Amino acid sequence: MCRTPGSSSRPARRWHATPVRRGFPRNRRWRDGRLAVVPSPAVTAAPLYVIEDHLAALIETAELVSPEQELEFRAEFQAALTAAVEKRDRVGQFLAHLEQQIDFAKFEIDRLRQRKATCERAHERLEDYVIETIEGLGTDSKGKYRRLEGKTTTFSLRGCPPSVEATDESAIPAEYKTLTLKLPAVTWEQLLDGLDIEQRAAVLGQVKSPEVSLDKRSIKAAMDGGAAVPGAGLVTGRHALRRS
Repeated sequence: MCRTPGSSSRPARRWHATPVRRGFPRNRRWRDGRLAVVPSPAVTAAPLYVIEDHLAALIETAELVSPEQELEFRAEFQAALTAAVEKRDRVGQFLAHLEQQIDFAKFEIDRLRQRKATCERAHERLEDYVIETIEGLGTDSKGKYRRLEGKTTTFSLRGCPPSVEATDESAIPAEYKTLTLKLPAVTWEQLLDGLDIEQRAAVLGQVKSPEVSLDKRSIKAAMDGGAAVPGAGLVTGRHALRRS
């Protein structure tokens, strides 16, 4: 049977709108083949994906969020968390996602730290190759090292100021060293009150992996003043690479 556009063999249905009272939101649902108006929950919360977006933005800009904005977000978040069980599951999934991101960030930090060290070693080695090459070419009539010029890069040498090189770190006096210790705060307070022989032994027993670093500035200042520092010496004649 042919039908004209827009026509139908089924009898036309008439929908009767049901008045909605203020303060009582309603939704439409199917019941027994008919569209009925049923009341919605009294508390309506924002969709959780909106809450997730707000949470991510809040985390990334925590320092810029005002206390009023954070209180408003807390209210929306609590409404979403108490409105439905599936939203609680979504919050748990979002927390699991954040934990995975934390673990991934830790892994990336370690990987990038190793990559940084590898690149630093390669950079230092390559600069040494270029410096050795230029030094091997000798100096010109003015006593200056020659330049290596490319189309976009020019290599040249510049003199470095004298630097300290520790030949025997253990022989360097304590006045030229700094010591970093990690110890309990109670032990530190005892040190401030005064030390006797037993306390000194207790402190030394609690020190874990002491890190010793040299104060090369004070060593160089002493050497520049004519003093001899055991275990250290000045290195001259080195060059640093300059790229222009």
